[in-house]
Amino acid sequence: MTVSDLEMSALSPDSRQVVMHEGVCVLVCNTGGTHYAIENRCTHQDTPLHEGRIRNGLISCPLHGVRFDLKTGEPRGDLTRIPVRTFAVEQTGDRLRVQIDQMRSS
Repeated sequence: MTVSDLEMSALSPDSRQVVMHEGVCVLVCNTGGTHYAIENRCTHQDTPLHEGRIRNGLISCPLHGVRFDLKTGEPRGDLTRIPVRTFAVEQTGDRLRVQIDQMRSS
């Protein structure tokens, strides 16, 4: 099931966009020309991640600084051991498709 069909121009380098699909809030990021999609929710305090800083392939929760790997969803730090969900992103021409039923394999 496709969550979102985005134009690549909507995600310039080092930008992000939040999309909703059937109650799931997904954060789509372009970092260093690579596209990632994760659930827009910190597993520590259920805080949205979209305002967090992205650096070196990690996003930081704006509330307590827990970092999550954008590729695998794995947390870094001691506040949580629960990863965020990640989703496959497929590029076709100038379009991006995020697959909500297809989690990214690490």
